[in-house]
Amino acid sequence: MPNLKITFAITCVLSSALMLSACNKDKEPSAHKEQPSSSTNDAIGQLNQTPIKQFPATADDGHDIAILEDYDKRFTDMSDSMEIELAKMKEANTLTPEFEQQRQKDNVKSALAMLKDLELKTEQGRYIQGLLYDYWEQQAKVLDQGTASTQTQTDANKQVNHLSEYLHAQSQLHHWKSAQTPETKMQAE
Repeated sequence: MPNLKITFAITCVLSSALMLSACNKDKEPSAHKEQPSSSTNDAIGQLNQTPIKQFPATADDGHDIAILEDYDKRFTDMSDSMEIELAKMKEANTLTPEFEQQRQKDNVKSALAMLKDLELKTEQGRYIQGLLYDYWEQQAKVLDQGTASTQTQTDANKQVNHLSEYLHAQSQLHHWKSAQTPETKMQAE
């Protein structure tokens, strides 16, 4: 089940990144359409997997894991709800690009607010929180720059680097959870 959750999260992140990078494709001259697409694909192919960072075990590990998993579940539920709403509007032909972009901005702001409100007690928990916060902060900047007419190779590489950090945060949490002893798992419940 955790592997399915990670696969789902990765799929959501990749589709979000592709959706965000595609926001201004219609405004680009046709001669430039294939260049950014291929450079983005090249950059995604170069995702570097950051090694899992080791942290000492603490009595609060179970607490922080539970909080981070609760955040992930609440945020995923909220994002799924938004995607369903947007899909229904698109199907009804009532979805405007402005509304879709505003909903994406709202989603990112919610992620940042939810992360900021987490009361984590461990260094590892705060490390994961920081990685996730940096990722969503970057997504907010990308959405705010949505009016730019071109996306450079550097921008694509930055997006991929931030995506890599997000995936690293997910891997770090999964590793941390799987390393828990039965005693710390019971403390989280």
